[in-house]
Amino acid sequence: MTDLSFNPNIAAAPIYVGGAAIADIQKQYGIDDIIKLASNESPLGPSPRAVAAMQAAAANLNRYPPMGDESLRSALAQLHGLEPDNFVTGNGGCDILNLLATAFLTPGDEAIICRPTFPVYDNTVRRVGAQVVYVDLEPDNFSYDVEAMLAAVTGKTRLLYVCSPNNPTGSTISAEQLDTLLNHLPPHVLLVMDEVYYHFAANHPDTLGYVRRGQNMVILHSFSKAYGLAGLRLGYGIAPAEIAQYLSRARLPFHLDSLTFAGGLAALADIDYVDEVVRLVKEGRAWLLAQLGQLDVRVWPSQGNFTLFKPPFDAAEVSERLLRRGVISRPMTQFYLPTHLRVTVGLPAENEKFIAALGAVLAELDAEGASRSVAARQAGSGEFKF
Repeated sequence: MTDLSFNPNIAAAPIYVGGAAIADIQKQYGIDDIIKLASNESPLGPSPRAVAAMQAAAANLNRYPPMGDESLRSALAQLHGLEPDNFVTGNGGCDILNLLATAFLTPGDEAIICRPTFPVYDNTVRRVGAQVVYVDLEPDNFSYDVEAMLAAVTGKTRLLYVCSPNNPTGSTISAEQLDTLLNHLPPHVLLVMDEVYYHFAANHPDTLGYVRRGQNMVILHSFSKAYGLAGLRLGYGIAPAEIAQYLSRARLPFHLDSLTFAGGLAALADIDYVDEVVRLVKEGRAWLLAQLGQLDVRVWPSQGNFTLFKPPFDAAEVSERLLRRGVISRPMTQFYLPTHLRVTVGLPAENEKFIAALGAVLAELDAEGASRSVAARQAGSGEFKF
C-alpha cells in the first residue's frame, strides 16, 4: 500500500455524508417510532404507478437495460417543451454534477460557489484538481450578490454554481438577477443552475428560455424530491444540445438500470401525484414556518421542501436531543452553517411531532441553563463565519 500513488486531489477531497438512516437511529437509541426529516425526501413516497412499473420491470433483470436513454429523454422533452438532445440523464443529480466537473474542469481551473449551499459542488470541483472560489450569500437573508459573483470571474473561471431554491437556505435568485448574470458572464463560463427544488418555488425564473436561446447554461433537475424517488437515483441536466451531448460522452455505458427507466417514465406520467406532493409540501411548509416563528429560534422563509433555522443553543446538541425523541433533523455543519439546523417538510403528523419535540428540547436546555454558543448569542443574528 505504501508504494501506491494516490491522486492528491481525490485523497484530500471531503466525503459527503448523508442524513442519518432510520434503522441506525432505532438501533442506537432503542426507539421504534422514528421520523426522518433530514434529507428533503418526499413525504408521500413514490407514485404507486412508478412502483407498479418497477415491479413489472424486475421480471426482466436478467437482461441489460437499454444502452441509450432515448425514451426517457423524449418524455422529458415533451414535459419541458424542448428536444431530446437538450437532455443528459444520470444516476441522480450528483452524477450530473460529477459529469460537469469532469467534463469542464482541469487542474488550475476555477469554479465559483456561493456558500452556504449544497456541498457536493465543492466535492466534485476539488476531486478534479480545480480551485474553488467562494462568493458567499448575503449573511442576513441569504440572497445572491450578483455583482460580487461577476467580479469574482477571471480568465480561469469555468463553472459558476447557482442553487435556486438554494439548499439549505431556501432562498432563490430572481429573474432580474439571473438575467443580469447571464448577460454579463463571459463566454468561457458555464452557469450550472441547480433547480432540484423548483416544483416548490413561486415565481421561478424562466431558465428554459435561456436554454432555447443557446446560452451557456446547464439546468439540474432530480427525481428525488417531488417525484419521491430518492432511492432510485435519477437526475438529469437540461442544456443547449451541443453541451448536453458533450456531457453524455462522459458517462459510463449502461448508466441507468432497467428499474430506473421504468420508474422514471411512470413517475413523469403521474402528474396528479406530483401535484399532490407539491400541495402537501407548501401547506406543511407554511405551517412549520409559523410554528417555528413562535419558538425561540431564528427561521428563514423557504421556497424548498425544507426550512432552515438557528436555535438559541448549540445546534449539534439540539439535534442530538431531537434524536432521543425520535426526530431526525439535519445539522448544517457540512453545509457551511455549523450553528444551524434544517428540517424537511413531512406529513402533518410528522411536522407536529417535530415542533413538539423541538419545543421540549428548547425548554429542557433553557431549564438546565445550557451555555449558548457565541454565534447564537448574537441576538438571533443570521451571520455566519467561514
